[in-house]
Amino acid sequence: MLTLFHFAIMSTIKLSCPFRDFHVEMELPTSKSISNRLLIMKALANDKIELKSISTANDTSLLQDLLTKDLHSDFQKQELNTQDAGTVYRFLTAFLSIGKGEYTLNGNTRMQQRPIRVLVDALRHLGADIKYLNKEGYPPLLINGKDLASNNLTIDAHISSQYITAILLISPYLPEGLKIQLNKTVSSLPYIDMTIKLMQDFGISVQRIAQSVIIEKGKYKGLVYETESDWSAAAFWYQCVAFSNNASIFMKGLKKNSIQGDAVLPSIFEQLGVKTSFQNDGVLIEKSSVINHNISLDFNNYPDIAMSVINTCAGLGVIGKFSGLKSLKIKESNRIAVLESELSKLGFDFRETDENEWVLINSCKIKETEYDFSAVTIQTHEDHRVAMSFAPFAVLGKGINIKDALVVKKSYPNFWKEFNKLSIFA
Repeated sequence: MLTLFHFAIMSTIKLSCPFRDFHVEMELPTSKSISNRLLIMKALANDKIELKSISTANDTSLLQDLLTKDLHSDFQKQELNTQDAGTVYRFLTAFLSIGKGEYTLNGNTRMQQRPIRVLVDALRHLGADIKYLNKEGYPPLLINGKDLASNNLTIDAHISSQYITAILLISPYLPEGLKIQLNKTVSSLPYIDMTIKLMQDFGISVQRIAQSVIIEKGKYKGLVYETESDWSAAAFWYQCVAFSNNASIFMKGLKKNSIQGDAVLPSIFEQLGVKTSFQNDGVLIEKSSVINHNISLDFNNYPDIAMSVINTCAGLGVIGKFSGLKSLKIKESNRIAVLESELSKLGFDFRETDENEWVLINSCKIKETEYDFSAVTIQTHEDHRVAMSFAPFAVLGKGINIKDALVVKKSYPNFWKEFNKLSIFA
């Protein structure tokens, strides 16, 4: 029986999962990525947009709260703290730049270690008044809102798609619209295309041709919008099924023709022993016997599911070669370093073998009956995806311990409640 030792008040939870067969339905959160974009669009549209089924993730709730502070009022001074929310920080940096008033934009200690120079340089090129208050290139920032002028921008797009999205969201409200040229290999391109699709849905003329994006001046229409479920959150349940003997999980609200880049999960996990069946109101995933024991994947377009896939490969004994992970170093934690340290506790060797290329070297699987991770404690490093992507090892290895487990509230507040179903229905 899965045991959660009062995780609401304890720093570590002990997961115990002796059975590896389950057939359950999991409730997914609404897409945080979509919700956060829509909140900025709603604020720019003077709240004429009505959002249904918005995400309850901490990041989204935080952005929603900050946007209620009447941020584009005349000549006010405000201090805003985005805590550990990188998306919120980047989106607000652009949003505040075109408003009125003076803003100090800060975050927690980790946020102050995450680079912001590419976005700040781009906004300054457009005429923004932004100053660094401490270390050059990093938060906190002092932003004086003003009208921006330039209608052409070239920006390095290989570090974070959120820099691009932050600018895209405000671009219809620039005097002449904007033409953006994306330099270098674009990181997380599906997230940029998601932003473009949402802008088009709300009446903005915007098109991307290769690495050029042209946005016409306009205003977001007042529409009612229902947000779909979060594909990136589904990754953890794919892991659980992959680690099972014979299991199935149904997840409502996932769409086959989703605007989310992480909807690539079915094709990836098809190689890792999980079959996906699309139904009218969601997807059913089931254990299959088809596993590719030597796999090569580029995560440049979908870095948020990288930890889940890499951990699955490790547990299944798949020899994996992975690229496109550079952006993982500037997430809530340095996820590359975390994978190296935490996978080693489980007996797996994940390391960089060439520049920007990582390999699972000795993930050759022993007999599954010999796996026992119940004495292992995973350090989450204040990162929600670390906690959730290592929890499924409880299914494979009889149990596991997760420290600072409440970090999951950043994106999936009900994750542990849902995880408990794997025991209840085993």
